[in-house]
Formats: sequence, C-alpha cells, structure tokens
Amino acid sequence: MDGREILDYSSALKWLASLDETRVKPGLERIRQLAARLGHPQQQLHAVIVGGTNGKGSCCWLLEDALCRAGIRVGCATSPHLHSVRERLRLDRELIGQAEFAALAGEVQQACREMAEHPTYFEVLTAMTLLWFAHCRVEVAVLEVGLGGELDAMNIVDAKVAVLTTLALEHTDWLGSDLGAIARTKAGIVRPQAQVITGWEVEFQRYIPQHAGLASGSSAHEWATLALEQLGVAADVGDTRPAGRREQIRNVMLDCAHNPHALAWLLGRIPKPEVVLFGCLRDKPLDEMLRLLPPEADLLACAPDSPRARSAAAVVAAARKLGRRGRACDSVAEALELAGERPTLVVGSSYLVAEARRDLGLPGSDES
Repeated sequence: MDGREILDYSSALKWLASLDETRVKPGLERIRQLAARLGHPQQQLHAVIVGGTNGKGSCCWLLEDALCRAGIRVGCATSPHLHSVRERLRLDRELIGQAEFAALAGEVQQACREMAEHPTYFEVLTAMTLLWFAHCRVEVAVLEVGLGGELDAMNIVDAKVAVLTTLALEHTDWLGSDLGAIARTKAGIVRPQAQVITGWEVEFQRYIPQHAGLASGSSAHEWATLALEQLGVAADVGDTRPAGRREQIRNVMLDCAHNPHALAWLLGRIPKPEVVLFGCLRDKPLDEMLRLLPPEADLLACAPDSPRARSAAAVVAAARKLGRRGRACDSVAEALELAGERPTLVVGSSYLVAEARRDLGLPGSDES
C-alpha cells in the first residue's frame, strides 16, 4: 500500500490517494499506535476540539481568525478540503507548504510501515496534523472532528475546551439511528477536565460525560466567543467565513450544506434563489433535501466529482416523483451557463461547490 518512497509533494499525494479517502474504519487503536511511534505529538498541544453535526468548520475558522489577530500562534485543522489537501493543515491562517507536507508524509509513512494494520487516510492526515502542530510549537490547536466523535481519530487529543455545535441525524450507519445515540457518540470528545460549549438542546446535554463546566450558544459566532473566554484570550470574533460557506460571487451563492439540517438552516437565512444547482452523494437523504428546496426555483442537477456521487439523472427522477421539474446537466459549467445572470444557489456537496469555484475562478481554486 505504501508504494514508493515519498520524495516530493507529488509522491505524497499519490501515497495518500492509495489509502482511499472513502474508506471509513472507526476506532482509536491504529491512530494511538501511530501517534506513539511519532512521539505522542498530541500530548504537546493545548487544544480546542470542535464536534457536532453542522457549523464545525465555521466555528474553527472564526476561532483561528480571532486567535491570529490576538497575536497567538495557532494551528487549525478542518476537513474536508475543497481544492487542496493542504487546506486541512493551517498555521496562522496559512496553508502548509508543499515541501513541509511531503516531509511530514514521509515521516508518517515510515511509522505506518512499522504497524501490523495500516492506518486509514484520515488517520494518516490526523497524525500529520498533530505532528506538524507539535513541530511548530503552536500555542493553541483548533481541531475539527472528522466523523462522529468518540471513535474519530482526532479524539486521541485531550482538549481543554470541547465545542459541540449542533445535533441532527447523520451517518446513521456509523453513529446510531436516533439523536440520543448520535449525541452520545459525538460527546465522546469531552474529557473530565474540559470546558464544554454547546448548541445542543437541554434534553441532549445529559449525554455529555463528566466535564469541568458547560456554556450554551446558538451560533458559530457565540461558540467561538465562549471558547475564547475559556482560553483566556481577549479577542473579538470577526465575520470571516470559510470558502464555500454562503460565498457570494456576482449572482451566484455557493454553500457546502450537505444534509437536511444544514440546508434548512441556510435557506432560512438567504434570499430565495431563482435557480438551484444541486448535487449530492448517495448516502444523503435525497428526497428530504429536495423537499426543502424552493419549489419555484429552477432545479439544475449535477453529479458531484466523487465516486460516491448520485447521478444527475437520479436527482431529476427523484424530483419528478415529488412533483417538481428538474434538468440534468453534464457539468457544473453547463449548469452555470444555463443559470445565466439569475440569482443562483450551488448547494448539496462540497465536491459540487469545489467544481463551481474552479469554474468561477475563485481564490484558492487553483491550489494543488
């Protein structure tokens, strides 16, 4: 699985690709073994860990921005990426360089070779992230949970502040079939000494294990503000926003909302679009998401650039069963051309948003 030695950034990317980003294998044994071989970098970090269903990335970006402006050396890890895997590892708001990324990958690859069971794609990236932040001696590490919480690779970190953003049904095959089970899994990032910040309703806060204190907020801005207070940092939270989150370019808005909870939140806060360019992965509740879209908007369906994508034809067929018309497009570029100058929303998948950003020539879309 390792292939050739990692000599440069290109070979690092090839090695990562061989690990198959879509392979999910929850559990902490592999990442713990890998971290041990790397000198336990997670033990050197003063961390904020951010879990929940939606709003995690926005909360991380707001925290990163505020900490930087306060003069604090901050490492920030978020996922997934839109254009370059280097987006997942940032130091003081800057992406890790290609040479540094390759060097880290080589170090982690060597450690993986000593293990009986090879770590997954996300476990490798988690190890690279924690190792880099330790090397850089960051003062605060802001870490977004990948999938769930309790068995997510990032959960080897004993964070001083744990943020649990929102709670909704997602990834039920892995996390549980009801909100209680999902809450219990996501709350697994909390340690007894952690200060907890949450947007969960009171009835689900009972699933949060022993902790040092709890505060509630209702938005990414409030969660970031409360986290700064717990860190003892006097800084104001700004209005910075990650790429692909309510990102506006001329008549087009792009948003990575990829589940009903996120989609409903988004549609309740933006002007109604005349055109919706929509696509999603096969594991998403398509009918539920289609019902949320403005019925009067023209629906242009595209398949996201992923092996897990639902076809545009399948989206249109599902829409017709719900009594609405739609048109299947061969590409995002075709759909954007059909939308013309009308107010347009691109939504449903980060892969779809990434393709639209490239077509529109937005900043960062040419990163590799």
